[in-house]
Amino acid sequence: MNRLIRYLKGYVHIRLVSRDPERFLNLCAHNQILLWGLISRNGFYEMYLSTADFFRLHTLCCKSSSKIRILGKYGLPFFLHRNRKRKAFFAGILLSFCLLFVLSLFVWNIHVSGNYANSTGSILSFLERKGITHGILKSRLNCSEIAAMLREEFPNITWVSAKIEGTQLILEIKENVDGYVAEETPTEPSHLIAAKDGIVASIITRSGTPLVLPGAPCKKGEILVSGEIEIKNDSQEVIGYRYVPADADILIETEWYYYDEFPLAYEERHYGEEGISFPFLQIGNYRLESFSPWEQNPSADSETRLWQVHLTENFVLPLSVGYQKSLPYITEQKEYTREEARTLAEQRFEQYQEKLKKEQIQVIDSSVTTEITGTLCKTKGTITVQEKAVERQSCEQRTPEPASDTSSDS
Repeated sequence: MNRLIRYLKGYVHIRLVSRDPERFLNLCAHNQILLWGLISRNGFYEMYLSTADFFRLHTLCCKSSSKIRILGKYGLPFFLHRNRKRKAFFAGILLSFCLLFVLSLFVWNIHVSGNYANSTGSILSFLERKGITHGILKSRLNCSEIAAMLREEFPNITWVSAKIEGTQLILEIKENVDGYVAEETPTEPSHLIAAKDGIVASIITRSGTPLVLPGAPCKKGEILVSGEIEIKNDSQEVIGYRYVPADADILIETEWYYYDEFPLAYEERHYGEEGISFPFLQIGNYRLESFSPWEQNPSADSETRLWQVHLTENFVLPLSVGYQKSLPYITEQKEYTREEARTLAEQRFEQYQEKLKKEQIQVIDSSVTTEITGTLCKTKGTITVQEKAVERQSCEQRTPEPASDTSSDS
């Protein structure tokens, strides 16, 4: 802070020539003149002091029979004085500040944090479809609407905070990592019907009338839980109906057919020494390359790294620097052995089961076999799963038939 203040006010570097330099320094201390950088060099004293204090030295020099020589002038006042005729230079500074002000009106970075199940790319793609991209005016953004759109598009997002800091749109997200998706509570009377043929593994009814028991077979379209509840009198006669949206946890045991194949022959890449790096400058979506290779090597991958320029932590400019590096490789043709192919087939089947588990589909039994032909490894068979294979169907309301009169005349 002291350096900044000194630069703004201006300061000078002087040399003191005196027979009695101690008297001069004592006079400066008595008159509260601040000196810094005091050193003795070749029998002289050199020091720094502010411009305002420099003009107070005339009386002190007369009293101590000292002479002052200016070695340098520093600070903003001297800089402006030296460049007072450079109108284009000051105009450029003014235009730069105007440009920074204009750039501060836009959003140049969208920062997403807290997302695990939903990738940052998918969130940015959704925002782009809604017209929210890098370079949009901050005045066109409504943070509440952005948060509501994200919660509606991604059901496993439970909480979103959208705020604008500097030139950044910061999205803080919390997801339901257990995979549970809160469904909208239905309000209209409805049944729960089977979406597939199978066996009812379990049924826990919260609302409605269950029509099947665990272990019972069911057909596609069959009503499992009815939204119609009978109202009976003391004689157990139906005198009316009450209609509710059926609600239950139902697991249906079904059989799936599993098939997977992959070729035994494959290519293995061996990377050699890294190629040349080619730096570039990117403004927005336009890339300016300093130079590039004359011929693109078809047997090489490329690695690109990009860094966005920040003025401050939250003031991001639409300017990025980076480089592209060539990674040449050679390919070697290989072929899986029978044991390697069987191991890979088992791994692919385990990955498939993990994928079903994330979708809340439980595999309870499997009967798959792996067959290796001349060029392919095939895995096929059936798996038994328990899934929530139910659908909602609106129910028609009806009125009860009048009770028959069984009384006789006496």
